[in-house]
Amino acid sequence: MSELLPQLENLTAQQQALLRLRLAQIKQQAEQPAPLHDLFARQARRTPDRVAVTYGDSQVTYEVLDRLSNRLAGLLRGRGVGRESLVGLCVPRSVEMVVGLLAIVKAGGAYVPLDPAYPRDRLAHMAEDAGLKVVLAGRSAVEVLPDTGASVLVVEDLWQELDTRPDSDPAPDMAVTCDDLAYVIYTSGSTGRPKGVQVTHRGLRGIARWQHENYGLDTPTRVLQGTSLSFDISVWELSAALLSGGTLVLPPSDLQMIGTDLADFLTEQAVENINLTPAALSTLPVESLPFLKCVSVGGEACPRELVRTWSDGRLFFNGYGPSETTIAVSVARYTPDLERVHIGRPIDGAQMYVLDSRLQLQPVGVAGELYLGGAGLARGYL
Repeated sequence: MSELLPQLENLTAQQQALLRLRLAQIKQQAEQPAPLHDLFARQARRTPDRVAVTYGDSQVTYEVLDRLSNRLAGLLRGRGVGRESLVGLCVPRSVEMVVGLLAIVKAGGAYVPLDPAYPRDRLAHMAEDAGLKVVLAGRSAVEVLPDTGASVLVVEDLWQELDTRPDSDPAPDMAVTCDDLAYVIYTSGSTGRPKGVQVTHRGLRGIARWQHENYGLDTPTRVLQGTSLSFDISVWELSAALLSGGTLVLPPSDLQMIGTDLADFLTEQAVENINLTPAALSTLPVESLPFLKCVSVGGEACPRELVRTWSDGRLFFNGYGPSETTIAVSVARYTPDLERVHIGRPIDGAQMYVLDSRLQLQPVGVAGELYLGGAGLARGYL
């Protein structure tokens, strides 16, 4: 984009100078990224005794989660998982699901979510398209997995073996970089066959930084992890909790994620931070959630009336970004007096441009196509 600046016809010299300044600021903000597992390990060292994940009657501290995922990562390394290996993750919502996710990236691999609720033929397409050689699965999910020739490791059957493995970093000599893959999430397939989006670690630190600065994560926060791993907002939820010393609260797999069922769970678990679609949020009784401090919506248009209802006395954000840009590329904070719904400004390290048909920048207020770039831009499709 910097090469195009001297040729721009739509902007004045002053506007071009402002754009150059913004690009320089973005470059500085995007410096010194770190892989997801490194960011988690640093947090685990800072807050080893805090509860990291809770699910029903089960909970684990940061220290225990770090040790368990190190052990499982070592086992995966022994089964051939290394840098850029794609590993299927077909584990229902549970503590084991989080352990498995962290273990895959600690082993140098990238996780490929395989939702047990998906149709068998969709799972088969994803597993074959990704060329999966290893799949981590929960015992209850094994029966839905198609036979693709991948080695299936049942997490519940591994605990005894994990007891004999060291707690240390399983691959201290393996230089995983921020440009290595963190996960591959498949598109919905609404415009054709689902495509695997290859997302690297590079954009995740910018996400964590934005959350820390805007969600008020200086104190531990209880964050709902209610989204399937097959949707990248699940990474947003995981980051908001586990990269800041908070607690990731997992609801039961059979919980209806709308209405009074969800509201009762949020109250019972004193959840403070939630991410929902506007449609799901509109089903919740606002008066029954005294602990809720922060609400984020995304995935569809947000009605202004919903903002007025939920932003009074709370932080309220609307996020925008396809999977191809690492979860979110812009976030807007809304207040009760909001006059116009919008998608805000780019987060740290992200870039947004409104261009014309010649790929030249449009002046403020002129319609065009939205182009996205920056640290979070995915590598491409499989």
